Amino acid sequence: MRSKIGTVISSANDKTIVVRVDREVRHPIYKKNYRVSKKLHAHDEKNESEVGDVVAISESRPISKMKSWKLDKIISKNAKVVDQPAAVESESEKEAKESITKEKVEPKIEKKDEPKVAEKIESPEDSSESEKENS
Repeated sequence: MRSKIGTVISSANDKTIVVRVDREVRHPIYKKNYRVSKKLHAHDEKNESEVGDVVAISESRPISKMKSWKLDKIISKNAKVVDQPAAVESESEKEAKESITKEKVEPKIEKKDEPKVAEKIESPEDSSESEKENS
């Protein structure tokens, strides 16, 4: 009987959990390791697991259309859930995202421009007088 270890990403359904199982695969040509994840529906009889738990599941007879795995045991409670397996954010990126969301929620209030002082408008007579003084 096969068994796998994964993270619970959903426990909304009654007696059912969705477990994301990650594995690393080496590309046959490029020899680079990459992560592949699979969502498996598992039977949780007592509804004891929550989102973020690391669990061990084992293969069983088909319980429903989607479920053919059952919960064996909870390895650790409430581990951090990352939606994208390859997405790891640094703290500076998190702070940048938070500041962007704050700006969207609370737009900055722009200061109203101070009333501009009207500059002295020269009339045609004044301009001819100033030209005479300059020459």
